Amino acid sequence: MSLPAHDPRSEQLATPHEAVLASPRKEQCGPIRAVFFDAGLTLIYSDLPLAERISAVAGERGCPLSSSAVTAAMPLAQATLFRAHRDDPDLWSSDARVHQLWLDFYRAILHYAGIDGVSLLAGECAAAIYAEFNAPGAWRLYQDVLPTLEELHRKGYVIGVISDWSSNLPADVLLPLGVGRYVNFMVVSTIVRHAKPGQDLYREALARAGATPHEAVHIGDNYINDILGARATGIQGVFLDRNNRHSAPLDCPRITTLAELPHLLARLSEA
Repeated sequence: MSLPAHDPRSEQLATPHEAVLASPRKEQCGPIRAVFFDAGLTLIYSDLPLAERISAVAGERGCPLSSSAVTAAMPLAQATLFRAHRDDPDLWSSDARVHQLWLDFYRAILHYAGIDGVSLLAGECAAAIYAEFNAPGAWRLYQDVLPTLEELHRKGYVIGVISDWSSNLPADVLLPLGVGRYVNFMVVSTIVRHAKPGQDLYREALARAGATPHEAVHIGDNYINDILGARATGIQGVFLDRNNRHSAPLDCPRITTLAELPHLLARLSEA
């Protein structure tokens, strides 16, 4: 899933930080040799309470706003995100457009909570909220991430990240969290100028991994972007259902924690 992030380096064609990422191991694994991960809500999450932060930011600027009012406004503001994705399928291929997306979303929340969404105050609040979600420490790894990456790396898999995110994802979010010891590369939408569920991100990951589609698996929390996007490229998708919300049968493997992944990969390799 794609979440707030920003960095102005949209002109880069590839992350300059690959040199500090792990190099592929020589040990051979089974038929599946490359494992790709989504970032937001797959590897990382933010525990910043959005409603409380918006309420606090507005209050700091002389406009008291209850967190309950913000919470009630958020579902209404979701339409801003839906319209943006409908109207611009390539939205996640540009840092500037991603930046504007989140500013518009925060303005919409403020509007439905009772603040004029086009006012100077709303603009200041939106910019402040955006900055908080891009500050150091705003994102955390799930507890199952590093143990799983370490095991996969030890077993010889090539590991990549494929994400719709701003171009700061490698340098400012993931590398400071310690994944560079295990991850061979990161394919980020605003850097390669393509977005999910299109095939270009997945093809780029295959090229970097030196793998064919049937040798790769992609794990993510979004069925359309991660499962169908990967499948269109011939890659097996694995749906990560961390909250165990999807009990109905799916047409793809489903796991509720990354700790299940090594065993699943072994089974898929034997199939």
